[in-house]
Amino acid sequence: MFRLVYVSSALKPFGQDELLDLLVKARSKNNQQHITGILLYKDGNFLQVLEGEESAVRELFATIENDPRHRGTIVLMEDEDESPLFSQWSMGFRNLADPDVQAMEGFSPFMNHTLAPSDFKDDPSGCLDLINLFRQGR
Repeated sequence: MFRLVYVSSALKPFGQDELLDLLVKARSKNNQQHITGILLYKDGNFLQVLEGEESAVRELFATIENDPRHRGTIVLMEDEDESPLFSQWSMGFRNLADPDVQAMEGFSPFMNHTLAPSDFKDDPSGCLDLINLFRQGR
């Protein structure tokens, strides 16, 4: 199983309806391609984990990279693992600006910072902490 984690920035902030539309379409496409993962959003910034067969994940990521609604795509991690982190989720979603989410024990300030490649190149642990917080359902 192949995993890819990336961040990007929306050209303009997404409203709740736009986020829900994005999520519905992502879940449908991901189900067809047997891709799982999670999408996190805060103040115009996205962090997404895609998991599945490597060629399917890379094909989906190429489509995502060309989506004109965002820019500055930065791949934080690419790896192989025997089991997916999000096997039950065609696409989990959290809006990190939600005060209830920010109040969760263990909430990471990862997405409160400017997303620059140099911040994550050598140590992507900040994104892993945040991903694991939601995977564990806290």
